[in-house]
Amino acid sequence: MKRHFISGTSAAKGIIIAMMIAVPAYGLTPQAQRGLDIATETDRKDSGFGDYRVQGKMTLKSPNGDTSYRSFTMKTLEVSGDGDKRIVRFDEPKDLSGMVSLTYSHGLKPDDQWLYLPALGRVKRLAARDKTGSFAGSEFSFEDIATFEVNKYTYQYLRDDNLDGKSAFVLENKPAYAYSGYSRIMEWEDQTVYQPVRLLYYDVADRPFKELRLYNYAQFLGQYWRPMKIVMRNLQTGAESTIEWSNYQFRTGQKETQFQPDALEQWSN
Repeated sequence: MKRHFISGTSAAKGIIIAMMIAVPAYGLTPQAQRGLDIATETDRKDSGFGDYRVQGKMTLKSPNGDTSYRSFTMKTLEVSGDGDKRIVRFDEPKDLSGMVSLTYSHGLKPDDQWLYLPALGRVKRLAARDKTGSFAGSEFSFEDIATFEVNKYTYQYLRDDNLDGKSAFVLENKPAYAYSGYSRIMEWEDQTVYQPVRLLYYDVADRPFKELRLYNYAQFLGQYWRPMKIVMRNLQTGAESTIEWSNYQFRTGQKETQFQPDALEQWSN
């Protein structure tokens, strides 16, 4: 998730990314070109991880201060020539235990997403219009859990800034795909690790909607940076969802055959 709920980018983009960096895109302004260059460099730095899995503990805080909890395992598979594939399986609470989501991220083509609900005993395919729905009752949407693909957005570099004592690029990213719940996303990206530290989402009416903060980045395999804590706050309601990550494991030997809709019931058990 160069951005979003988690990170991970597709492996076989090296040639395309190199060409995009080396050759200015036709008709782009200098600000748009620099924004695209930053996005493609971020993608390049995060390519080649193969697969990873991680444990997540989510805390939901309502506007009146009530709290509830979720725990889950997330597995991401890097895919050659397309977007990554991601499975999220919930362990707690009891009423969500065994719920499994599967996401195939793409570029401009709509992401493919499925949901297995044990109570129904079947796999449900989500329509592209459903991506704005809440993910497991949290402030994250199904759109947020897809992995980053460069051509999902158009970019504008705005300025350099300082956030929490660190130098950051500030970009404006506009979704280039259909049915997004966002008109644009303002991004503060750490200039050292090339990962986002703040995302400000605007709704389709271009009003501030949600803010995502990403904290405590750790490096894995000497290259890949992942946050250990992320906080999504709904600016319109005051609700908040925090995820604390633990036990990142890379290159665990996951196979593409495991990331199939008809395998979700197996993941649920």
